[in-house]
Formats: sequence, structure tokens, C-alpha cells
Amino acid sequence: VTAILGAGPRGPVVADLAAEGPHLLIEGPPGSGRTELLRAVVASLAAAERPDRLGIVLVDGHGEGLRVCTDVPHVTTHLGAGDPVRMREFAQSLTAELKRRAELLGRSDFAEWHTGRELSDRMVAQRTAASRAGAGEPSGDLDAPPSSTLRLRPDADRRRTEAAPPLPRLVVVVDDLDALVSPALGSPGRPAAGSVMRALEAVARDGERLGVH
Repeated sequence: VTAILGAGPRGPVVADLAAEGPHLLIEGPPGSGRTELLRAVVASLAAAERPDRLGIVLVDGHGEGLRVCTDVPHVTTHLGAGDPVRMREFAQSLTAELKRRAELLGRSDFAEWHTGRELSDRMVAQRTAASRAGAGEPSGDLDAPPSSTLRLRPDADRRRTEAAPPLPRLVVVVDDLDALVSPALGSPGRPAAGSVMRALEAVARDGERLGVH
């Protein structure tokens, strides 16, 4: 999860959210180029990783500065703070995703879980290759009835169904957080901003272990 922020005197200036993060804060007043830098971060993150290994969620606290990034295949959601209904739905979805990841990972963190999953997949692949080389020897999931037909043992389908689903890293990119922290009076998203902030606070608190930045 690396983003190139620009060029420095010693080469590219890189932010690694996994090794140096887990989060990145970009500060700057209006007109300072903050939104443009966030767009560059989204593009850089997408260029460094496949969409099945990295998901990106965009939140515009004011205006639609990040909407241009929705063409990136990694982007799954774009939320504007002017839609209170979608804001509440987003907060509920993000909270549910954090809960799902916590249940899936158990006591492991994101990196440990993926390492274990890769080792497990490799062992399954080795067993499959060995059984194929066994010239007629039944594998662990197969019965060898008197006929030439092979059928799965009853629990084989269940074990395959229970295989852990893919779990990509997730990056939530928020432009103009101030508009969510203190929404202006009369702002249509003001009643729902609190629920979004609580979800983002949960990401800040628990995201490192869950692979959410």
C-alpha cells in the first residue's frame, strides 16, 4: 500500500501505509493543492496494486473533488456529504465491514492472516499435485467406489465452501475532513455527519489490525 507523493532531493517521496502508517494525514488550507495531492495518492495506490488486492473508498466532505477518481477500477464507492441517506448507509456499511474483518481475522492481524492463508493454499496445492501423481490412489476428499465414477465425500463440499474469502486491503480517502467534523449550519449532510465520523474514528482506532487505512 505505497503512494508516491512527489519527487524529493533524493528521489521519490513515498508513503507506505503498511510499514509506516497505518494512516496518512494531509493538511492544508483551501487552495493549497490538498485535493490534487489526494487524487495523486489514489492514482499511485492503484498503480502499485491489483484491484483484487486493494479497494479504495472516496468520501468528499465538501464538493466533489474526488469524483474524478471514480474511473479507477479499485474504487468501489464515492460518497458526497450532501446526501444524508447515503451517508448513513455508508457509515453502517463501513462499520459492518470492520466487524466482518474482525470476526474473520480472529486474534491475528491482517498480515499474519494473509501469510497463514498463503501457506494453507500452498499446502493444498501440493497435496493435490501429489494425489494426481499417485496413479489411482484416492485423495483426501474423494471416495473410490467399485465403479469408475469418483464422488466427493460428504464433508468435502462443506470444507471448500468454508474456505476463507479473499480479503483485500481497504483505503478510505477523505477530502475536507473538517466539513464532516463541523458541518456548516444548513448543510444537508449535517444530521448524518456524526455517524460517518464515528465510522472513521473506528477505522483510525482498529484499522491497522484489520487492513483498513
